[in-house]
Amino acid sequence: MKKLGCFIVLVYLLLSFSSCQKQFLEKPFGSDMTIDSVFSTEQKALGAIAQAYANSLVSGIAIMGFDGNRDYGMTSGSLSHLSGEINSVKFNWEDGWLIQRSGMTADDGSGKARSDDGFVMNYKAIRQCYLVMENIDKVKDMSDDAKNSVKAEMKTLIAYRYEEMFKRYGGVPIVTSTLSIYDDLMIPRASLQQVLDHVVSLCDEAASVLPNSYPNTYKGRVTKGVALAIKAEIYMYAARPLFNSSTPYLDNNGHNDLICFGTYDKELWKKAIDASKAVIDWAAQNGYEIINTGRPLDDYGTAVSTPGNKEILLAYKNQQTDGVGFYTAKSQSGGANGMSYDMLKQYYKEDGTEQTWPTVAAGAVNFSDFTTRINQMEPRYKASAMAPGIDAWNNSNDYSNWSCRMVADYSTWEGRTNNEGCGRRVKFWYHSGNRNWFEFPLYRLAEFYLDLAEAYNEYDDAANALTYLNVIRNRAGLPNITETDKVKLRKLIQREWAIEFYEEAHRVYDVKHWKLDDIGNGIIGGSKLGFVYTYISGGFGYYASDYLTYSLQERYKGFWSLSQYLSPIPKSEINKGYLVQNPGY
Repeated sequence: MKKLGCFIVLVYLLLSFSSCQKQFLEKPFGSDMTIDSVFSTEQKALGAIAQAYANSLVSGIAIMGFDGNRDYGMTSGSLSHLSGEINSVKFNWEDGWLIQRSGMTADDGSGKARSDDGFVMNYKAIRQCYLVMENIDKVKDMSDDAKNSVKAEMKTLIAYRYEEMFKRYGGVPIVTSTLSIYDDLMIPRASLQQVLDHVVSLCDEAASVLPNSYPNTYKGRVTKGVALAIKAEIYMYAARPLFNSSTPYLDNNGHNDLICFGTYDKELWKKAIDASKAVIDWAAQNGYEIINTGRPLDDYGTAVSTPGNKEILLAYKNQQTDGVGFYTAKSQSGGANGMSYDMLKQYYKEDGTEQTWPTVAAGAVNFSDFTTRINQMEPRYKASAMAPGIDAWNNSNDYSNWSCRMVADYSTWEGRTNNEGCGRRVKFWYHSGNRNWFEFPLYRLAEFYLDLAEAYNEYDDAANALTYLNVIRNRAGLPNITETDKVKLRKLIQREWAIEFYEEAHRVYDVKHWKLDDIGNGIIGGSKLGFVYTYISGGFGYYASDYLTYSLQERYKGFWSLSQYLSPIPKSEINKGYLVQNPGY
């Protein structure tokens, strides 16, 4: 039991501080920490395993408060800034600000990409996993079954990193072992099909070995269900229009197989259906379910916020706030984190009908109008945002932490500079009290219900699409959708994705892989709208009585070009001559 407890502590510590700790697995032979000494006992090997988790799960989700080296992506900002879920009108040196206004680039002036992802860190994570896989058999006090399970965990983490790169870059180099100075390090990009096949193979191999659950002290390690989830997600991205097409979004000079399959294959949707059904079937057999007690705000709040709840298949288990502010620190709930008007429009009223808002032409409207309309919104909005002048619905009666009084008296929320937008972030903090960390959900069961809704609709089976879509609608307290027209139902499903997974690092990739018509006209690019408020003269409070009017205004122009469909590989890597860049960079 002592060993089990040690592992989970190591996971938390390494996930929290992996960006600044010395990577002991990379120390040279002959130093005080060699490969043989690391893998001499199970107790020591647990540290190596935890490091593999730390590197693998932190990469690519862009949660760092400040990442000056762009190791994991942007120097500052979140994926929600890039997706158009959140308007950024704060500091013009932040990557989130710059990318929204001028796009991703392969070179920030130093050869590093200004992008959503730290390309090289993916391979650092993959190398850590292979180091564990290749050396775990050296551990003398670990059973063969336990060693095989660890190897399957590492395969799952490798598959996760490749799936994350697949949706960002398309085809990428496939590495199948640790590499030494004697190996050819100039590995070219594999095709989309090769990466897809590689991930599916890793997931199938891992799923045949991984356990369905762990003791409580091992929570956070990947199960069979996680391997199935990765497989389902990569099939969804393979089936969507960006890749599943006869023509690429831009010509790639003889390398179109890196960014396009070259033909439309309807059967990819069937593979996505089968893979997503496998996740839901596994979940039903292993204690996971969509949380629905008939209290929509509480149920959704629990599903997205409560650590270890029965809807979370995998989470980023970070319980520290130092250096990871943009997603984890409550003090960052305001400021540059105001919900965009485009995002607000996705939500329904509580009765499932459409809400109407004053237009730009209407100018300033009495603030009481805002209060009336915002209180009519559906529970998922109220579980995700704190509206101006109103205590957080998802932490009602918590006056010390989540009330207007807290904001006014303690000044722990940023901004009275027109940055409140259409609601400040409170998602992930349901009934959190004074807890100032949360576990970012990487795979939540609701994803696979919406996978099935989308995939069934594209496979011309509206009946099954509606069945799975309405499970998520019902949990939200909304009436069933009955639309069967394929095009109209597609838009409704896409809207449900936007609402259900607000700020969960989905939308920026969803809208690109769907190739939405308005992607450059208000979603990512184009006019970025938000609410602006006026206040009583000299007022510094946040009570409803301090607000006078609100108006819909353009905050800035977002950037969009076809090159932005996929992320750039850093120029420093391209200059080495072994990689083909994505088109347009």
